[in-house]
Amino acid sequence: LKQTGLWDEITTNTLVKAAVTALEFEIAEDILTNHTVTVNGERGVGANSQNSRVRKSRDHPNVEAYTELLDGYAKSSQLEKAVGVMQLMQKRGVEPNEYTYTCMVGAFARNNKTRQARKMIGYATEMILSSSSSQRRRNTLTPTFNAFISGILTENSSSDTESKGQSSHAANVLEALEIVQEMQDLNISPNVVTVTLLIDGLGRCNPPRCQEAKDLVQHLEFTTRPPRASYYADILTDSNEHRVSLSNIKIATAMIRAYGRANDIESAIQSFERIPNPDVVALNAILDACCRSSQLKLALEKFGEYVSFEQWRNQINDMAAVAKSGTTIKPDVVTYTTLISALLQLRSKAATKRAVRLYDEMKKKWWIYPDTVLVDTILTTMLSGGSFGFEPDDIQFTLTVLQDASGLEWEDGQYEKRKKAVRSILVGCSSEVWKNDEFAYGLQSTDKKKEADEDPLFVKKGWNRIDSGFRLWGGGNTEESLDWTRSPIDGVEDGKSDLSAADSFLASKGWNDIDSGFRIL
Repeated sequence: LKQTGLWDEITTNTLVKAAVTALEFEIAEDILTNHTVTVNGERGVGANSQNSRVRKSRDHPNVEAYTELLDGYAKSSQLEKAVGVMQLMQKRGVEPNEYTYTCMVGAFARNNKTRQARKMIGYATEMILSSSSSQRRRNTLTPTFNAFISGILTENSSSDTESKGQSSHAANVLEALEIVQEMQDLNISPNVVTVTLLIDGLGRCNPPRCQEAKDLVQHLEFTTRPPRASYYADILTDSNEHRVSLSNIKIATAMIRAYGRANDIESAIQSFERIPNPDVVALNAILDACCRSSQLKLALEKFGEYVSFEQWRNQINDMAAVAKSGTTIKPDVVTYTTLISALLQLRSKAATKRAVRLYDEMKKKWWIYPDTVLVDTILTTMLSGGSFGFEPDDIQFTLTVLQDASGLEWEDGQYEKRKKAVRSILVGCSSEVWKNDEFAYGLQSTDKKKEADEDPLFVKKGWNRIDSGFRLWGGGNTEESLDWTRSPIDGVEDGKSDLSAADSFLASKGWNDIDSGFRIL
């Protein structure tokens, strides 16, 4: 491409994106160093003349490549290098666009650099409004404001001034509400994402501020102008999808989560029933809300009402009917994780059997395989009580889950760690189920000596493996004992030794013949 002069902005963007995806940031920087065109179309550093002539028709450089690198650094927690890319853009005459500013705002906000984030918002606002004051152009700033709200409300955001806690979170929620007011003052319309982020933030307060969240939605429903959509878009999609309202599926799902944290199951059910066609995310939210509120029976009822493999199979050939009815929802692994976890926490035989049936249904009917979260949930619950009361069915279920876990992607040593934990519990069980099929479940080591040396029960108790030679009813090393009785003794003719004649009986029982010195008389 370089020799033929076919290298253009698309080539640069594609290669930089590939390098950033592979976390090869130095390669991405090298590409940009050698293939950057200034605003006036002059040849950039390292670009050949033919490539420069091709690019002269372009009135702007490929800012997307720089934005890709900047975002890669930001998401890899390398904020200083992301700022360095921003400075490099300024040095090379590459003007940032709204996407560049959005990435920087989110990076600053996630690292609690709210002052710098707000400064970036100011730059972006000035750039957009100076070029056009149309409503459509103003609304292109909504994702930038959303990045700020998401950054300060995210659960793993870092703080330099104070430790994590409800006081910090409450302050961030207040700042997020202030930024929404600023949006409205600038005639920038908050969208569904904005409202969903605010609901989630209010729901994670202690106690959850659910009523405020509901009032906010109702206020924005009448003050926010929905984005314009074409006539055909309204026909092909749900017209309520982009409109702020309590019946919007994303907003209603966020409200369900908030009510679930507040243990307000009645309000959560009302929010769920407002959704015209609930999806699996909404279903998972209402199931979680029920389980949080100790309403497992209600959760199972909702699951049975909306999840039916038979109905889904019968309607799968008529996708229009499925979309229209909205009564049959295909579950996912999160659905089953929520229910199985709640059932196992009851620690009853009936609940455990129900959990086993759900696990089998998940795999055999829906062809849904467990993830690491579900595996850890089951193993932790099943092994928490130790070997006491661990019945054969429990052992079988635990081993099945462990066997399914072998096909998942684990960090180095993590699967072996879980396998050892299971075996350490099972060696204390009276049941022989696991021993009869050790090879099938991968619990038996091929190295017998290593397995003996590392037996978790002996390590736990601090026992050694020296054979005392004692056997209650025999069973010792009889061959060795017989060899000893047959061996000649110095000064005694073979076969006439008192020891050999005295007791083959002792040898047969595994007893020793040391004289204790005790005499009755």
